[in-house]
Amino acid sequence: MRLLRNLLPLVLIAGLATACGGGSSSNGASGPAPSTQALQLRPVYARYTNTAPGAEQLGPQVPKALGDTLKNFDCSSGTQDVQGMLMLCDSDGNVYLVEDPIVTGGVATAVAKPIRGEKLWFVKVALDPQATQTLSGVVDTSSGAELALVVDDHVISAPIIDSSMKDGTLGVIGTYDAQQAKALATKLTQS
Repeated sequence: MRLLRNLLPLVLIAGLATACGGGSSSNGASGPAPSTQALQLRPVYARYTNTAPGAEQLGPQVPKALGDTLKNFDCSSGTQDVQGMLMLCDSDGNVYLVEDPIVTGGVATAVAKPIRGEKLWFVKVALDPQATQTLSGVVDTSSGAELALVVDDHVISAPIIDSSMKDGTLGVIGTYDAQQAKALATKLTQS
């Protein structure tokens, strides 16, 4: 029951596609850190969705030109460097402008689990001690901001940072069936 209570807000967040943004706008001329096959935790600067009429651009207010760049991004084109950040998509076509990763790798365990009463599954990820310590510090400074979980240049989930993450446990929520969740769990632990 506790697990369900902890996951319900994440399921609602994923389902409603709402978010907050946070962080800085640039890391300088060096460009964004490239994505890898390992799990990356990346602060979200801004997000664009065409599935929430009236709330297409989510996160902080951004200049019109940047908003237009997000709106016109073709998810099939791969990633794009924008103002020292990386533009990525999720499986629903939402476009994320993300900052450099705060954690790369650091997965101690990843286990596929069913969501009670549903045919959907999620992946429970436990981070190693170093990644947990880093994430805990981010929780202290960025609670309420959105955090993109990125694998292979693809946003797999984007939960809101809150105190439940201080223990280094994350739920990767999506529309996964058992096979997809198990494959993702295996991939996360092998990276």
